[in-house]
Formats: sequence, structure tokens, C-alpha cells
Amino acid sequence: EVFSQSVDKFSEKSLPDNQSVWLSAVAHPQIVEAINTKFSNVEVVKPLSHFGSLIIAYKEPLELGSDRFLAMLGALKHFPDRNLLIIDVGSALTIDVVNDSGEHQGGLIMPGLEAIRGSFAKFATNSQNLNLSSLQTSTEEAWLSGTKAMFISTIKEQITGFESEQQDGIVILTGGGVSNLLSELPETVNYFNNLVLDGLESYSKSMG
Repeated sequence: EVFSQSVDKFSEKSLPDNQSVWLSAVAHPQIVEAINTKFSNVEVVKPLSHFGSLIIAYKEPLELGSDRFLAMLGALKHFPDRNLLIIDVGSALTIDVVNDSGEHQGGLIMPGLEAIRGSFAKFATNSQNLNLSSLQTSTEEAWLSGTKAMFISTIKEQITGFESEQQDGIVILTGGGVSNLLSELPETVNYFNNLVLDGLESYSKSMG
């Protein structure tokens, strides 16, 4: 069972009582501190250079975000022994490639849609509207449509490049900003709503 809540509305009081908690966090240290205070045994995920079949490309694995680490573990859980492109759409857009031997080839980090739309002060907006497409006849809508086009094109380019090199490869999409994008992307994409949690489950079972 998965319970999701916006980080802006999150309270550790909403969490059920447990003896042990497994935690992955790349931001919001005040929430991490609150969870550490509420629970006596909190296991914080730390990326490892070698975990199961996964071998991380980073020389310093702790520099890799735990969310990317867990997303790769989750992807390997679903598709072992396959070439994988893992795209996580959140506050940042992250892209990682893992080969069929479990070797992480490296990745990319780009601004997420919200960051892109807030990047130019003159047009800044926190709108998540993805319904617009093509040319527009107002500045606000032209900015929304243009930033959407840039964001979608970036993701499509990564998918096309990967699939041209790895014709038996698997493309995996996850993240809170994904569901509204699926209709714009190739049908070959595999969507997982909770890929990071799938990885966290694998991590906790191996470490616990």
C-alpha cells in the first residue's frame, strides 16, 4: 500500500507508528529531522558503489542522489538483465542508463518543468498546465506552450537516442510529473508510478 502526500502538506504525524523506518531524501532536511525525532530506528538510504547487480558509475557514490539510486534498483527489479533508460520527472528531470550487466553508464540532470517556467523573471509562472500545444496568441500561453515543447522535446530526444542505440532496450518513466506527459511520448515507454519505492523495498529487504 502506498500513501502519497505533497511535501508542502507533509507532517510526520501522518505516518503510522513503526519500529523501523526506511528513508530516502534528497531535500527538505527539516522533514528528515522530524522523522528522525519521531522514530527510534530510522535507516537512511545511502547509495553504494555496488548493490546487488547494480554497479554505480560515480567515483563517489554518495554524490549520487538516493532517489536516482533507488529508481535504478526499482528498474532492475522489474527488468533484470536488460539495457535500461530511466527517466524521473520531478522538481528535476533526471536520466540514467544501466546496461544489461547492471553497470550504470552515467546520467543527466536537468531542470524540471516548474524550474524552467520560473527561470525567466519576465514570464515566470508556477503553472503546471500541459494542455497547450503549438503556436499561441498571448505571451502567457506562448511561454506555457514553449516551455512544454522544450521539456517534451528533451525527453523524446533522450528516448529516441537510446532506442536507436539499444533496440532491445527498455525505457522507464517515473515521477510525480509523468502522468500528464504519457500521451505525448512513444508507446514503448513503461510507466511506473512508484519506481523509487520499488527500489526502496528491494534495498530495505537486502539491508534489513
